[in-house]
Amino acid sequence: MDTTPFHSGERQIQARAGEAHIATRNGRLIANRIPSGALKFVDKQPFVVAASLDDQQAIWVSMLAGQPGFLKAESPEVVQLSTDYLLSAPDDRFWTNVAQHPVAGLLFIELSSRKRLKVNGTVSVASNEVGLTVRVQEAFPLCPRYIQRREVAITAIDQPTNQATLTGSQLTPELNAWIAETDTFFVGSAHDDDHLDVGHRGGKPGFVQILDNQTLQIPDYNGNSMFNSLGNFSINPRAGLLFVNFETGESLQITGHADVQFTEPSPEDPTGGTGRYWQIHIHSWLRQSSLSGLSWTFLEYSPFNVK
Repeated sequence: MDTTPFHSGERQIQARAGEAHIATRNGRLIANRIPSGALKFVDKQPFVVAASLDDQQAIWVSMLAGQPGFLKAESPEVVQLSTDYLLSAPDDRFWTNVAQHPVAGLLFIELSSRKRLKVNGTVSVASNEVGLTVRVQEAFPLCPRYIQRREVAITAIDQPTNQATLTGSQLTPELNAWIAETDTFFVGSAHDDDHLDVGHRGGKPGFVQILDNQTLQIPDYNGNSMFNSLGNFSINPRAGLLFVNFETGESLQITGHADVQFTEPSPEDPTGGTGRYWQIHIHSWLRQSSLSGLSWTFLEYSPFNVK
């Protein structure tokens, strides 16, 4: 009987990278419940990164933030998001998306400690009708590599109003400059419409290469060998990205499709020796001042960043 937690796309990339044995070992952490020791970790987070699917099957990645009480792990099987405590933009695409397609991928990430936890599952209206409940399908912790340490603080008291948005299909010079300086972003993917995933990517500023106004290229560094994102891309190229301007609280959400590239490994190349890259071909983007209620203080770069 096949008991692997990985689908065919993940297994394909694991094998091609020669890391299937490592993936098998790390895959033992994947469960259908949040580890008991991580429940308080979820509760204390002021934000969560979330992947959702719109009515055109485009993947969007959002950062949802709130005052204490916004996030609550009611049990190892259930996480609640309470809109009573919401501090991020209430018109973020996430809320409409999950109302139409009730599935979400969540990433709880504490930048200051470099701790992170994935929780993916199905969505329903919370019992108190002032938020959403996510029923866990899979949950697992992740390693601290490539996370730049930042301290986050809540600076707003009241709930925000809807924020003006800018949209487009090609990156502007201003957005190119933003991306060129980024050291952190988040990526959403899915192997089918009922299983979404969101992950973190980090590196030294400049690690995201802008090939043209509709194409970005990202090196794939050594990681946990499970290849959740790349495995999803191999069978379903739809992708979403989220860039956060930690100075202004703006977010840049990008949807598009991705492809994975394997080249001859070299310790001197931008991948740090893996020879793996992936590109995202942009279909549309949305820019919004969605996180003005939070402020971040940069502490230090990850010691794992590729030089």
